[in-house]
Amino acid sequence: MKFVALFIALAAVFPLSLALRSNPRFARLVWMAFGMLPFLAAALPLFDIGLVSLAGSWIGFVYSLEVTIVDILALAALFAIPGGRVPWWCKLPLLVYLLAAALSIFQADEPLAASFGVWQFARMFLVMVVVTRACREAPLVVLDILRGMAIGMGLQLVAVLYQRFGLDLTQARGLFVHQNTLGMTTHFVLYPHLAMLLYGYGRMRPLLLTVAATVVVVVFTASRATVGLSALGMGLTYGVLALAGLTQRKVMLGLSAAAALAVMGPLAVASFEKRFEAVPLTENQYDERAAFNRAALYILADHPAGIGSNHYVHIARNFGYSDRGGVAPSEGNRNNIVHNAYWLAAAETGYFGLIGFCIMLAVPLICALWTGWRERRTIEGNLLIGMGIALLIACLHSLYEWIIFAREVQYLLFTTMGMVFGLTLHIGAARKLASRPAQRIGPTAGALGRSI
Repeated sequence: MKFVALFIALAAVFPLSLALRSNPRFARLVWMAFGMLPFLAAALPLFDIGLVSLAGSWIGFVYSLEVTIVDILALAALFAIPGGRVPWWCKLPLLVYLLAAALSIFQADEPLAASFGVWQFARMFLVMVVVTRACREAPLVVLDILRGMAIGMGLQLVAVLYQRFGLDLTQARGLFVHQNTLGMTTHFVLYPHLAMLLYGYGRMRPLLLTVAATVVVVVFTASRATVGLSALGMGLTYGVLALAGLTQRKVMLGLSAAAALAVMGPLAVASFEKRFEAVPLTENQYDERAAFNRAALYILADHPAGIGSNHYVHIARNFGYSDRGGVAPSEGNRNNIVHNAYWLAAAETGYFGLIGFCIMLAVPLICALWTGWRERRTIEGNLLIGMGIALLIACLHSLYEWIIFAREVQYLLFTTMGMVFGLTLHIGAARKLASRPAQRIGPTAGALGRSI
């Protein structure tokens, strides 16, 4: 039955591609869905096709060789977008990590499980390349994707409010399986929309509602890393854009944010008090993160080439590394993944994989902040700064969580990378065109700037 579903999904690619190419309104809806669907992935598994699955017998960041509706949309968009290659400097960092993950299969106890991780990153490569091409050819695609993300976060807000006040949960997880996943996704929505709000792009009310809704979601996760890093990210976004040019709008929004903080501060404190009353902190007795990190360190020391993608729990639990690291002997602890994405990459794909993983994250981050600051007087530049800060905060958050390996977060991560590369390439092409003497007729506004 699953192969019949796959055949139907693949058969839909061609008509979808034709509709994308010929119908601009349909294309906008598809790109909005592209931004929204990752927020529904955990709640709507009906749209997942698991070709081969080890669910129930394997523990890792992915359980099957799967294809999702987002992959089908990405494939249709690949055929619909006009030709033009994405430069190697955009693709190579991810390809390096993909190579490291693929080589780690030869070190794996269960090559099939390791191939699941490689396949997931291969799908993300498709997503990144497709979004890059789309945003380079039509920068307004960025706005459609961000609108989809805003709708997805709105749905999370409804779920979070129900969980907090209807179910009285101390840590709301929204439509995801864990509050840490929800917390990581908020970064990709909050800062780009805050950047547009500060710049004064479009209508103020939808942007303000999106930012406010995301902040409420952040508070009700009651996650220390999410709340602290979100405050840092918002401060960075405001500070950088204020340095780019302080306007009356930015001053007004800064004062409004201070007033909102006076209201939200006690709410955040109450959320943490409720959480710690239900589950008191015991880190002075047992530091779980430190124990996991030690186990990953021992694995890397013994396996410098890695143990195989998607293999951390299997190796740490069954080969004594959790014991050596001092991980608590309960089943829940032994079946958990090291709470640090960098240690996870290092343990599973070795030093080569760790280097590739860091470069993969660093290139779009540097690209976004560098180009964004250079174009800071434009909406494109402000958006790039917002997305760059989203990537920066996600990288910092990954020091405390492995969740950046989860497919829901990866869709948002690599979509954001694609938007960064696409906008950067579009800006570069516009500058090159404007620099030609025959074409130089005055300052050239970006495509987003012209659409205001």
